[in-house]
Amino acid sequence: MYNGELFTLSRCPRNIQLLRSTAGLLNLKTNILTHQNTDPLVSWKNSKHEQKILFHFINNVQNDLINIPPAVMEDGKHVAICETLSLDDELILLKLGFSAATNTEEPPHNILKMVGNVLRENLHFSLKALSKYILTQQKKSHSSNQVTLFSGITKKEKEVLSFVCKGLRNSEIANKMNVSVNTVKMHLQNIYKKTNCRSRGQLLVKYQQQM
Repeated sequence: MYNGELFTLSRCPRNIQLLRSTAGLLNLKTNILTHQNTDPLVSWKNSKHEQKILFHFINNVQNDLINIPPAVMEDGKHVAICETLSLDDELILLKLGFSAATNTEEPPHNILKMVGNVLRENLHFSLKALSKYILTQQKKSHSSNQVTLFSGITKKEKEVLSFVCKGLRNSEIANKMNVSVNTVKMHLQNIYKKTNCRSRGQLLVKYQQQM
């Protein structure tokens, strides 16, 4: 299915089992980085696979991230499996270049979905975190910036997009615009087609990139 390899620096049997079972279901290779033979990060740096993902098992985001060597983040994709994961934690991980974050209590099928998203070059965070990150970036951008990717959408579609970027659900957008949920869905489908997006998350990411 994919040409990739999953890595971890964790030595916890539970974490290693999660990595191996995820890799097995996605037909990926696994690499448990240890100090037995050489610098464990050499294997990470020298991996020849087209796609490589490093699993970071994190107890506390704000305390544990300082232990990650900056050079590690220069290669591959990174996902965080966290004991606790707040909105602020997600924003920190986004800013540091992580591709995904989830809670350790998530069921296996959600972990598979997360890894699949990352392998398809998508981010995997809560919509609320993506929305807040985008709005934060918007405030930092100069008012003259033009979002060229979205120049082809209509006024109503721009209104729907603005609500999506604030994290509103379809029903909430419908109430705000005084239209039916089906009308909101129609506008969203038009936006997806015009921007070549397949999901809300992808739409949010592209919007942030354009800003």
